[in-house]
Amino acid sequence: MTLRLELDDHALDALADKLAQRLADRLDSNGGSPWLNAQQAADYLGCSVSRVRKLTMTGELPVHRDGARTLYRRDELDEFVLSGGAISP
Repeated sequence: MTLRLELDDHALDALADKLAQRLADRLDSNGGSPWLNAQQAADYLGCSVSRVRKLTMTGELPVHRDGARTLYRRDELDEFVLSGGAISP
């Protein structure tokens, strides 16, 4: 499926402003910290917490530990997705 959308400069600026605000809101929801817990990582990736935990257990998702806390870095989650994400069986 191909979708083509033509926007004039005003509409493009409005879209860019909305996207910038959504990205800023996403960062602000975690105080701007690069560290996310499992629920925040799931929200960030748009998947369930159980999927994040499964990917963590299989070693496919980059993870860091702070004692008992499991933490994820936003930039590593981005890289995970950009590199193709989880390995399909």
